Amino acid sequence: MEMKKLMKNLKNNYITHDLKLSAFLRLMLPSSFIGVNKTDIRKVSFMFIDCPEITELVRGYFSGQQYIFSPLSYGNHIDQGKDLIFGNIEF
Repeated sequence: MEMKKLMKNLKNNYITHDLKLSAFLRLMLPSSFIGVNKTDIRKVSFMFIDCPEITELVRGYFSGQQYIFSPLSYGNHIDQGKDLIFGNIEF
């Protein structure tokens, strides 16, 4: 998706700067991940399609709800998030 189109659609997206939350969301609902926005040199934005599932996952994440997933997969998603931040991979 072109960055201009992406920026116009920011109101329809869920955006977080939290690496661990972004790894959790990418693990639990990978099809919702749009990409990263690095236009602000101080922080990276992880962008997701805003949908009821994302809202529920974010609510559950911050309320401490328990989920079942592989710790290895979660760690890999954190590492991939770091790669996205530091430019080692493109999405």
